[in-house]
Order: sequence, then C-alpha cells, then structure tokens
Amino acid sequence: MSTESEHLLEQACAWLSKLHSGEFSPVQQQQLTAWRSADPAHDRAWRQAQTLWQGMEGLRGRTIPGSEALLQEHYRKPPLEHAAQPRYRRRLLSLAVACSAILAMTVCYPPSLMQADYSTGKGEQRSVTLADGSRVTLNTASALAIHFDDSVRRVELLQGEAFFEVAKREHQPFVVTAEGSSVRAVGTAFNVQLRPSQTKVELVEGIVEIEDGQHRERLHAGQTALIGADNIAIPTANPSANMALWRDGYLQFDGLPLREAVAQINRYRPGRVLLLNDALADKRVSGLFRLDALNQALASLKSAVPALQTVSITPYLVVLR
Repeated sequence: MSTESEHLLEQACAWLSKLHSGEFSPVQQQQLTAWRSADPAHDRAWRQAQTLWQGMEGLRGRTIPGSEALLQEHYRKPPLEHAAQPRYRRRLLSLAVACSAILAMTVCYPPSLMQADYSTGKGEQRSVTLADGSRVTLNTASALAIHFDDSVRRVELLQGEAFFEVAKREHQPFVVTAEGSSVRAVGTAFNVQLRPSQTKVELVEGIVEIEDGQHRERLHAGQTALIGADNIAIPTANPSANMALWRDGYLQFDGLPLREAVAQINRYRPGRVLLLNDALADKRVSGLFRLDALNQALASLKSAVPALQTVSITPYLVVLR
C-alpha cells in the first residue's frame, strides 16, 4: 500500500471513529459527505475502512494491550470542567480499534515479496555479499531479487531501499531495476529508494546511467536523481557524506513537510504514528535523529509545530492531531 493510500485510509478511519463516538453532528455528516465525494479515492478508502471496522467487531469493548495504564493516567479523577472526558475516552478507544485494523492490514506480507531473495523487516537492516563480490545493504522493510547471468548482473528492488557497492566487471554490467526504471553501473557505490510516486537514486562514487524507458541521464558522484512518472530530475548536487545516512543509524529531515516526516518515522519505528491534522501536514520540519531513539524525533516534531497535539494511546500507537 502506498503512503498516500495509507493516509487516506487513516483519514477514513478517523471519520469512522467520530461517527461511532456518539458526538457526530449534522455539520460533521455534511463534511464527511463532502470528503467522500471530493475524490473517488476518498470513497474507496471510506468503504475499505468500513470493511476493516466490521472485521474488528469482535474486539469491541476489549482492553487494548498497553492502553489501560495510559488511559487510567489520563482520566483518573477528571476535574468537573472536564466532564466530557469519558466521551473523549470512548472516541480514543474507537480510534484505537480503527487504527488496529490499519496496522493489521499494513503488516500483511505483500505478494510481490514472494519473489525476494533477500528482505528485511521493519526497523531491520541487513548486509549481504552477492555471488560476484558486490555488497548490498538493505534498509528497513526492503526486499530485492537477484537475476544474474553471463551477460548482466541484474538486481530488482521490490520494496524499500538499498545501498549498492558494486564489484567491477567491465563486460558484465550491474543493473538495478525499480518500478520501471534502471540504474546501470560497472564499479560504483549508490543508494536506491522506492517512494510512492518516484524512485530516488543517490550516487556516492563513480558514474551510473539511469533510464526510465523514455529518458536517459548520467549521474556523477555527489549527484541525486528523482525518477518520476514522466521525467528524471537531477537537483543541485549534495555532499556524498549526507547520502544514505541510514547506514550510520541516522534519519535526517531538511525542511521536510510534516506528513512526509511522519511517513519516514513510520518506516523505522515499531507500531504506527498517525497524523490526523491536515491543516498542519505541510508544515516544514528539520532535524537529525538516531534511528534507535525515534521517540525523540516525535518530541522534536511537537517542538517544531507547537499547534500539534500528541496522544499516545499505547507505546506503539501515537496520534498526532
């Protein structure tokens, strides 16, 4: 499932939790109807959320693991002016059930990974040495398939991101394919990342040729290429030291929209962080964070966007609104 599809499903589940909260007003009903009719993808997400909700019927009323202590902490002896807190609690629990459905769906094993020779789970990294002596390091939730023959060494990136250190063989080029594009090298080091709507290539050393079926470009060390649906963009060169920082255990945001920053955190952090505030989704955030301390990244998001509210339903489920 793409990041955009996941985001629409999260929005649909948020609407669904409001609908079942007992506080759904006629105005909100009109807003929901408008949201569903704004785009066919919205209505598909809504119908998918309803299916997930119905499928989670057996969990209604049960305690969500890890949530009981948190909820008791938030709602013990509420002040009189906060008499509406029990209803808010019901809304949080409804949202938690909906989000549990999202989690159950997004962790399903994609059929495409059945082709993988090497793969990693969420938060895992793995280095392998291929038969030709080339070294590949897979980032979190990544997978690739190997197709070597006498004329070409082809590697297919099925999901995620990988860093390639290619053993030089002049008469047997090394080609990485990803979503219809290809990166051709002889002896070099580069990073390839599959994104929802583009493929990103970062060249640390050497030279590579990039093709997307219609266009061809040559990259030199320090350059980055973004391969989209109908073009190859090469932004201003970046220092090689800032490329593929995940290999050193870091995640960097450099003026990244909040929505994309949350998506990056979700690639590594156990559980799920849901951004349910569209008004803040395009706020820009920056920072350098350790991959083994991403709760600090969440705290930094709150500091960078003061209007952002954080609700930790369980250690593995955080709602930003």
